[in-house]
Amino acid sequence: MPMSNPSFAIKGRCPGALQPMASGDGLIVRVRPPLGRLSAAQALRVAELAQQYGNGMIELSTRANVQLRGVAPAAHAPLLQALAAQGLLDADARSESLRCIVLDPFWQPDDGLQAGALALQQAVLGASGLDGLPPKFGWAVGQPQRPALASVSADVRLWCADGQHWWLQPDGQAQAIACPSLDTALAAALALARWCATQARARRAQGQHPGRVARLWQADTPQQLPLPPGCRWQASPVPPHDGAAPHHPTPGAHPGGHWLLAAPLGRIPAADFARLAQALQAQGGDAGLRITPWRMVLAEGAPPADAGRWIADAHDPRLRVWACSGAPGCDQALAPTLALAEGLAAHLPPGVQLHVAGCAKGCAHPGATTLALCAQAEAAPASDPLFALIDQGRADTPAQAHRAYHRASALLAQPALLQCPP
Repeated sequence: MPMSNPSFAIKGRCPGALQPMASGDGLIVRVRPPLGRLSAAQALRVAELAQQYGNGMIELSTRANVQLRGVAPAAHAPLLQALAAQGLLDADARSESLRCIVLDPFWQPDDGLQAGALALQQAVLGASGLDGLPPKFGWAVGQPQRPALASVSADVRLWCADGQHWWLQPDGQAQAIACPSLDTALAAALALARWCATQARARRAQGQHPGRVARLWQADTPQQLPLPPGCRWQASPVPPHDGAAPHHPTPGAHPGGHWLLAAPLGRIPAADFARLAQALQAQGGDAGLRITPWRMVLAEGAPPADAGRWIADAHDPRLRVWACSGAPGCDQALAPTLALAEGLAAHLPPGVQLHVAGCAKGCAHPGATTLALCAQAEAAPASDPLFALIDQGRADTPAQAHRAYHRASALLAQPALLQCPP
């Protein structure tokens, strides 16, 4: 089903700015599909552009975007033109920055989620008073019956149980605004967004970081928000995420004839992305791809017999592994990460998670995992970097809490080094 107001932006220092960000392997270009969906034809063209102008890989982000890496500066302008021809270019940077909405990929035509997300998008784009919102300010639209979006990065979550009654839940809060209709929910959403913009502008004027909603929120904030008639604060139908490891949907067949497919480490060869799009085209109709915030796509139809690198098995250990792009793709990374992460995945015991980080920023997974490996700023040999092994921690865990230090070659030769202590 086609949607309006598609968007494209380049990932840069200022989110939403149409300025390229240089990485170790070229520019990174971010494509934000309209409400997280690409038609089969759009998906096929994105795959072709990744091969023509990028490094031949497509990344899936935790904000339901796709990214093309390795784009040469000279290829930036023709790439923009090609994406615009597919309807994947916003009119301006303001529209792209405001229209940051993650829609539950499992929406159905009659559950009100798609209509609600589209109405929210139009309301936000047409609203005044939103200039100065914190960077990456975003929304999530889902159902309390499927609370997987509770752990997705969003400043405000909109929950709809029956297509009519809505709740607006600020990030980190156990209370939500209960609204009797979509119209009142949109009015409350804009009031909340304007409050956030006002607070962010005030913090900037004081020389402070604007922060996100969870940081801006105060005990008396609910009393500061003018609510539409019929709206009131009450307990949210979904508790705030507690920071524990999220429980994502699993790959495989899902109701409605859909298939959920995962990209290993969030990356898939453009050729496999294209093969999936071609399989959907061959089935006829208007089937497309819904980009999820879980490093997966929801195919509106059966995948090809040869899925290539796509993961369709819910028990594949690569689903429990995270890794950043590492060196040389990231200038801040101290070591390559991808080959090490993939090489160790098959040796993980059931239920164990692994995060391989090129530096202490831990971009691929900000939370704690069962095991973490963080590259160390250590002298030669660069061809065999040193990693800190961390139990139940994050990439930035202090050195005194590191369990051990191992070379990448030793870890690959002796995966038993990863065994969790009793």
